[in-house]
Amino acid sequence: MSAPSFSRRMLRLGGLLVAFFITVPAVVVTAQDAPRKELSERVSTGISKMQELFDQKKWDEALAQVNSLLAGAKPESYDLTLLSQIKVQVLLTQGKYAEAIEPLERALRLGKAYNFIEERQYLEFTQILSQLYFQEATSTKDTQLRDDYFKKAYDTIKVYLAEATKPKVESVSYAATMIYTQATIDAENPNPKLLAEAQELAQQGLLLSIKPRETFYVLILAALQQEGKNAEAAELLELLVTLNPTSKQFWQQLQATYLNLANSFPADSDEALEYNIRTIVTIERAQELGILDTPRDHFNMVGILMNIRRFNQAIVLLEKGLADGNIENTKQNWEYLASSYQQVNKELKAIDVLKQTTEQFPEDGSIDFKIANIYYGLDKLPEAYEAGKIALKKGGLDNEGSAQMFVAYMGYELKKLEEALPFAKAAKDAGATNADRLYEAIQNAIDERQAALEATI
Repeated sequence: MSAPSFSRRMLRLGGLLVAFFITVPAVVVTAQDAPRKELSERVSTGISKMQELFDQKKWDEALAQVNSLLAGAKPESYDLTLLSQIKVQVLLTQGKYAEAIEPLERALRLGKAYNFIEERQYLEFTQILSQLYFQEATSTKDTQLRDDYFKKAYDTIKVYLAEATKPKVESVSYAATMIYTQATIDAENPNPKLLAEAQELAQQGLLLSIKPRETFYVLILAALQQEGKNAEAAELLELLVTLNPTSKQFWQQLQATYLNLANSFPADSDEALEYNIRTIVTIERAQELGILDTPRDHFNMVGILMNIRRFNQAIVLLEKGLADGNIENTKQNWEYLASSYQQVNKELKAIDVLKQTTEQFPEDGSIDFKIANIYYGLDKLPEAYEAGKIALKKGGLDNEGSAQMFVAYMGYELKKLEEALPFAKAAKDAGATNADRLYEAIQNAIDERQAALEATI
């Protein structure tokens, strides 16, 4: 799960600061030795003059005016606190997120120390500051700086979570996402403690509304996947495809998760069979909704059926898919169909399929050589011999020397010695195993037959 961008969210949250431009609060006195919660006449007048700049969206001029007022503000004053907040607002509006960090830190420190900011605003600004840290953490290429910003983002949002009596759904969603991103920044070594914390926050987020946000489910799912808990992830994905049955992504993940579970057990185990069947059923359920309906998806189901030796079912899907285009019209897929027929002892059907394949790919001799081998297995030597010769004539064989040897041997068995001899010679020249012995046997047979013929004259 990649780190999301929170720029838009920060702009929206930044809009909460607009209130400072409109209302100048009344004088409030706190502890006797604390600075007063009131604006100086100079700052009050300056803010009033700035209002027109805000209305006209003259942000550069407004920023210059704020900086001018800040230069004359007393340390630890309400002037400094409010002006810092206004500066943050202007910088956020300009998209200058990094520059907004320092004045927001100052505003929060003074606001908390002297009760210059209401609790609600303090919490909102705390979350904004965490998001600003997070933005910088996910933007920098400096790993040390990245880690520092992540720590600040984490520590700051923890303040919000600790002090907010009723945390907002958006805030919990951000916190969980930020912590998850921090946990997985090193993809090879995710942080289990932070993963667990992100998952716990997401679980809490599910309880904050009647209809929970999908984001929380996705975060929990991502954490489970990072931890390699595929069985638990599959259960959650089953819930997600129920809640959002049109999501192609969830169906794809559910299929992949079941397949991973199947592959995690020995191929001949009951567990592998169960999860392979679940994968097939998942694809079928998705296809009823028009999802997972690509040629690749259809072939995936065929591949699983072949792996669990359900060849008759694979044959049905392959034949239908090749006919209607739901499975790609490739030589390999036609050969899978032929192979499936062989697995159920229907060799002649396999040959028929391969003959259809030669019509699709007429220049590929490897298909004819497969036909030759099936005929040989059926003890149909003349047919095997003819198919082998066609294969050699077309070419495109993986090991032409072995094919030459095969045809030479068929010719030898069929007593077509003169035809077989050149094939044996070619096999011998190609270095095929035992080709020299076969060549010699054929040559001797020819010589013996010739000698016998001459003896009768």
